[in-house]
Amino acid sequence: MKKTIAIIALVAMIIVPVAAKSILPTQKSSFAVGIELGQPTGVTVNYDIDSKWDGYITAAFGFGSDSGYIDAVLGGQYKAGEFKINKAKFDVNVGLQAGAIINLGQSAGVRLAVRGTGSVSYDWTWKNVGAFTAYLRAGVGPAINFVDGVNVGITWNAALGCVYHI
Repeated sequence: MKKTIAIIALVAMIIVPVAAKSILPTQKSSFAVGIELGQPTGVTVNYDIDSKWDGYITAAFGFGSDSGYIDAVLGGQYKAGEFKINKAKFDVNVGLQAGAIINLGQSAGVRLAVRGTGSVSYDWTWKNVGAFTAYLRAGVGPAINFVDGVNVGITWNAALGCVYHI
């Protein structure tokens, strides 16, 4: 568990300065932290690169058929479109995430996963509190399993999340 947290922290320390350096001074960037509830459930850190691109790191716990697992991913997404329902504007995003799935319990082992993702998000400001983004994100893709030899399977995720922009 300590190794997983250390790896996530190191990846964040590398990605965030590189992304921040690529932003023009006239563009606004922002960090956000929050939670995702679903399969898996955990904590996420989001970084808005510009009005179209953003990246995120998520560390979460999932529930499997015989035991749980830790799912740690680094992802990015692109705003592909938007739609409105009355006055509410929703963004449609597509992206890619890659990371490690650490199985716990009887099927202990590590899988490396890459998932294509899609999400719908809604931004709002809560008076005197700050800016938030709520989203529904789902992804599916291959995972290389290193439990009993090397084989490839399918992995998925789907979660409802909410982040607070710092």
